[in-house]
Amino acid sequence: MSSVQRVLILSIKAGAGHLRAAQALEAAFHEEHPGVEVRHVEALQLTSAAFRKTFTGVYERLVKHLPSVWGLIYENLERKPVDSRVKKLTTLFDRANSRKIVKAAEEFAPDRIICTHYFPAEVLAAQRRKGKLATPLYVVLTDYDIHIMWIQEGADGYFVATDEMAYALKAKGVGEASVSVTGIPIMPVFAKTYPDRAAMRAKLGLRAEASTVLVAAGGFGMGEVDRTVALLADGAEDVQLLAIAGSNEKLRQALQAVAASRSGRIVPYGFVDNMHELMAASDFAVTKPGGLTSSECLAMGLPMVIINPIPGQEERNSDYLLENGVALRANSAAHLVFKVQKLLADASLRVRMSESALRIARPRAAYEIADCVLT
Repeated sequence: MSSVQRVLILSIKAGAGHLRAAQALEAAFHEEHPGVEVRHVEALQLTSAAFRKTFTGVYERLVKHLPSVWGLIYENLERKPVDSRVKKLTTLFDRANSRKIVKAAEEFAPDRIICTHYFPAEVLAAQRRKGKLATPLYVVLTDYDIHIMWIQEGADGYFVATDEMAYALKAKGVGEASVSVTGIPIMPVFAKTYPDRAAMRAKLGLRAEASTVLVAAGGFGMGEVDRTVALLADGAEDVQLLAIAGSNEKLRQALQAVAASRSGRIVPYGFVDNMHELMAASDFAVTKPGGLTSSECLAMGLPMVIINPIPGQEERNSDYLLENGVALRANSAAHLVFKVQKLLADASLRVRMSESALRIARPRAAYEIADCVLT
């Protein structure tokens, strides 16, 4: 029996993926290791308001308005050695705003610490190197490639999505740290079995026999989302589009407006907590290739049409998905409509893509990481 009593999970709400990965780990611990006390902390809440605004605001503005600039920054940092001046300056800036993170770890006194973002890992790895933190520290990568910012001297172990990532991580140099190939942690509901698509559609009140496409809309950088969804609806005769606006109320209302003039073809949603059911009901998804979303689609055997990936981590995720035959890519609204029509018309292609997705899926990644950390 493991002697581990407490586990601290640290995430960052910079893009939803890091937070969702942490929530998946928390759920896996509660489900399979109920005797372990787990605390999940969003690390930016322990920093100053100015730091939080800078940390998330700059990234969000760049990827939304100047994605090519973000791509240049991402690639430039990747070319720097681990001990480069740029990385050292970034590290010093981060640590100057992180005293409460160290204090939170000290007060909770965990037996293990898991980070799903490099920022808290960077802070606590420094404490490990100085001998001020005895608790083993683990880093969970949430994309399908490695960026140098994730490599932290002082970390005890890394969890990555693929064998290729493990090879690359070791080649970059991680000292004595362990590297485990587990997949990216997703919520336990994605590891369960669901009825066939027609049955799921009936359960959700959808047209059971209609071709169904999940559109994870959320501002995907291809003109007006509602207009693009309308083009998709007009481009196929018998299709229903499950259009997810998320927490964007303005977008939800816009989707409702275009749905009203296209009876039964567009089903608009705001924020949903049953994405697993919507995926189980769909023939394929139109989505951005974030690490968590991609992993959820793979677990559900759901083919993808990738929309205009952000340079940097999304481009690299896209490369992985395309290389494994689980996705098509569209870089404009016209290409998107063509690719969607192509998949709707070719059932055998959808089957092949679905089989490929299930082949590389790691739906139990969160469980595997929890087990490994407690060993």
